[in-house]
Amino acid sequence: MKPRVVLDTNILLDLFYFQDIRVQALYASLKNQKIIAYTCEAIWQEFEDVLQRPTFDRSPAEIAILRAENAAYFEWYTPEKNSSGIKCIDPDDQIFIELSVEIAPCLLITKDKDLLRLKKRLEKVQVQTLKEFPLE
Repeated sequence: MKPRVVLDTNILLDLFYFQDIRVQALYASLKNQKIIAYTCEAIWQEFEDVLQRPTFDRSPAEIAILRAENAAYFEWYTPEKNSSGIKCIDPDDQIFIELSVEIAPCLLITKDKDLLRLKKRLEKVQVQTLKEFPLE
């Protein structure tokens, strides 16, 4: 069975904006379908909102191209709102918890401190929280 993963916004930025070498193995796994990466509209909307901030300054057209080029790497899923019973301090990050819990067992790959603080609680529902993708 292929590993299931959920990627937070910072990891999506590393993959598709910064093209960070530290996520090269993750990107290769996505492209070669060695993993099943789950996402949802709310996660991509947040990612696209971040890309429009002055720091990144991407136009709506550039963002649409980015989505079109990469959407096929993901399984699109709509999680139920607040069904996990595990709450994140930052309500914007709740979607990552809900999606991860619903598709568990899975890996939640995140750099977010609030999500990482929930590591032990998430492990109880078969969500392993990692800062980076494990190399093969």
